[in-house]
Amino acid sequence: MAQVEVIKAFVELLPERCKGCELCVVTCPQGNLRLSHAFNKIGYHPVEFNYNGTKGTCTACGMCYWVCPDGAIHAVYGRRK
Repeated sequence: MAQVEVIKAFVELLPERCKGCELCVVTCPQGNLRLSHAFNKIGYHPVEFNYNGTKGTCTACGMCYWVCPDGAIHAVYGRRK
């Protein structure tokens, strides 16, 4: 039987608002955010979310939401066990 990973957290992004300042990237304790290789409509590399970060899975701590100066982090969802 195959195992299915249940995602317990999600960061909802608005890439067209992102100017690629990387404040959320350096603030994320789990390394779940990074700059995209693609450009948004205003010519910046927007941030993208990955549940499995470089240091662990997203905990929905919300730190990225609070440091974003442009409102590009729209919402952070978390589910408790």
